[in-house]
Amino acid sequence: MIKRNLLKNKDWNPSLIITPILLSFLISLYVLIDVDKSTETLGYLYQAASIKLENVYELGAFAVIVFLLILCVLPIGTKKILLNERPIFNNLSWGAMMFVAGMGASILWASPVEWAQTINSKPFDLNLSSPGVIEYSQAYPLFHWGFVGWALYALPGVAFTLAILKNPKVQLSFGGILVNGDGFLNQIVRNIFDIVFILAILAGAGVGMGVSFPVIAEMTSYLIGIENSFLFQIIILFICLGIFGTSVYKGLEGGIKRLSNFNVILVLILLFIILILGPTKYILTNSIESTGFMLEKYLQMSFFSESSFAQSWTVFYWAWWMALAPFVGTFILQISNGKTIRQMILGTIFIGSFATFIHFYVLGGLTLNLYERGDMDIPEMVKTIPSGRIALEALLTLPGGYFLIILYA
Repeated sequence: MIKRNLLKNKDWNPSLIITPILLSFLISLYVLIDVDKSTETLGYLYQAASIKLENVYELGAFAVIVFLLILCVLPIGTKKILLNERPIFNNLSWGAMMFVAGMGASILWASPVEWAQTINSKPFDLNLSSPGVIEYSQAYPLFHWGFVGWALYALPGVAFTLAILKNPKVQLSFGGILVNGDGFLNQIVRNIFDIVFILAILAGAGVGMGVSFPVIAEMTSYLIGIENSFLFQIIILFICLGIFGTSVYKGLEGGIKRLSNFNVILVLILLFIILILGPTKYILTNSIESTGFMLEKYLQMSFFSESSFAQSWTVFYWAWWMALAPFVGTFILQISNGKTIRQMILGTIFIGSFATFIHFYVLGGLTLNLYERGDMDIPEMVKTIPSGRIALEALLTLPGGYFLIILYA
């Protein structure tokens, strides 16, 4: 039994907020002052890291899911999490909050077009006319957004849980878990670890916002007949942040739970209508086949590192999941009050994965069908047209497309 009041934190350190914000500001200032040079520098750093650490990412990510599944069958998996002053949520609300925290609007950016982007990236050196390229293009999005990614989210939650189990007074931060002791040097090292993780979270969140809010802006601008300008996207960003901030202010029970449940209902309605009005048989058949193909090729995709594809896609995704994992993992722990460690692990991996899969099944299936029918050349379109515009045009091919765009936005 694990008891901990997560609302009271006497170890709050202003430097852990000020330092990452200052560093982020300096990096942003560098980018604004010299766009070309900063792009070259940051691109070089990413390429160097992805090449040198490629095997570390691939082996490490796979090891995480194996470790967590082993943990589930050990006696420690039955330990129950009991957090003071935290509500106990039913499985529907629990799964809804977990999914919304982990994916948000990013899934709406990726699910309609990622199969086409995968084709253009030539996995295993396959081109558009190669046998099997369509199967790989459907399987890779499931792989990148599925089991391993959600395991990376679950790992910090498990780490915090085990830390509380060992020492109920432990500081709930990665520095607090990795470095024990109250000495000055230990405090400095803890702060360094925490600052690194906060910067990683900011970077991961920045990627998510960068790809998702333009999609929302694209849909909204179409609905209200306003040009989708940069200023309009900024306005949409602040509106979304305001909605999210209000839900956070109202707390888990009164805000985040209600917002998450509402979002899940809207998503299920959207996907169900598309499934019924769209190529139903095609989507269902492709869903089964793509899942089976992904499971069949899982080990091959996990350890494939013979071309730039793995560095451009798999390493990027594992790094993105890892960057967001400290924040999402902490959140998963806080909403998992009353659950066992086993339930938290399996729920995160399988509920989260299924929730992302159904987006690729339905939205990806719709756009792939439009491509195979010759109605939209999506592999060519993604080279120059934003994902949001492609999704919008795909929805407009269905009856009631305007209503679907409202739900999508």
